Amino acid sequence: MEAAALYERFEQNLETIFSYIKRGLDVRTTPYDITMPLEVNLLCDVLSHAGFPCQVTKPGFDALVEFHDLYMREGKLVQDVMHKILENKRAYLRTPEGTVLLKEQLIRRLEYFNEIAHSMEVIARQQQLHSPLQHKYPFLNQ
Repeated sequence: MEAAALYERFEQNLETIFSYIKRGLDVRTTPYDITMPLEVNLLCDVLSHAGFPCQVTKPGFDALVEFHDLYMREGKLVQDVMHKILENKRAYLRTPEGTVLLKEQLIRRLEYFNEIAHSMEVIARQQQLHSPLQHKYPFLNQ
């Protein structure tokens, strides 16, 4: 998906993820409780580097809830900063792995939120249809 489409869908993806977490979607067989706070923190780093002070302090899914609350208060400003980042082809961000384009970091975060929203919709549908629980390590159950 193109960056512009990911940018346009971000708010919808964030709402989808938040609503499933709020409803208590069973995601025990996923790594989301670990990866989501990391991705939210990386997104906050990107936004902070571009001039929007953003930080989450809570662990687990609470990090997403905290970011969602921030987005509900400052959504227009967050969207403006994201747009500014996507338009700037020369802004760089230093990471432990090296120097990367700020735009690429943002696109990766937007892709992550898009994929997680889609995955949560699939998980919700599977649970609604009473599909068997999918295990992280199916080879251990043999």
